[in-house]
Amino acid sequence: MSKGIDFEDDFLLVYLLYHKFNADGAFDSIRHFLNLKKNHSYLFHNIQFDFTAIPSCQFITVLPYRRSDGSVTVIFEYGKVYWNEISIETLKQLVFIVYQQLLRDPVSQVVGFNAIHDFSNAGIRLLRHCTISNLLLLNHVAFDCVPARYLEIHCVNGNFLLSTMLTLFKPFMSEKLRRILYFHSSPTDLLNYFPPSVLPAKYGGKLTDYYMAKWLQKANEQHESFTVKGQKNMFP
Repeated sequence: MSKGIDFEDDFLLVYLLYHKFNADGAFDSIRHFLNLKKNHSYLFHNIQFDFTAIPSCQFITVLPYRRSDGSVTVIFEYGKVYWNEISIETLKQLVFIVYQQLLRDPVSQVVGFNAIHDFSNAGIRLLRHCTISNLLLLNHVAFDCVPARYLEIHCVNGNFLLSTMLTLFKPFMSEKLRRILYFHSSPTDLLNYFPPSVLPAKYGGKLTDYYMAKWLQKANEQHESFTVKGQKNMFP
């Protein structure tokens, strides 16, 4: 499957780093990555409109500051999603673009990622796409295809949508994922894991303007050249 592909050295190295230089493990992940390109090619295309100007597309962003350990944090605000403004394909593209472009940073490759999933105001409209196939695809991409080190996944403002997702996905949830999942009864509980300087004000932090529109636009532009060969590292 990989015969004849002249992979970027940086692209191969991130898989080796993720698998602690176990070549067999790295090759398995790359094989999954190549199959993903074959079966879900739209993920490898950039978005052909200014999604940063559309409220529903602002459901995902990278927080501007890292924790003291160097890890980067991605925030998901599902209450912003309305299907008349964003398709499920574009939603998947955005998530894929964010993580793929963050992985071009050597610091993120080594230190890893945190995620905050905020279910506030996420209504029944989102249930239509909370299917087993979509949840399994998300899990497959995150843990089999993308060589990202996930440190912590925090869920806040839980509601019936989160409960439904957990009920559907629990039988397929790996022990690795269970270990890094955190559920909080209050959003300010995040202060036990993040300094105030990193968090938005609504979680008890100090950030008031945290949507990284310019970074996301650049990531989308860079993603246009993302082929099956991978990309070179990008130093911030």
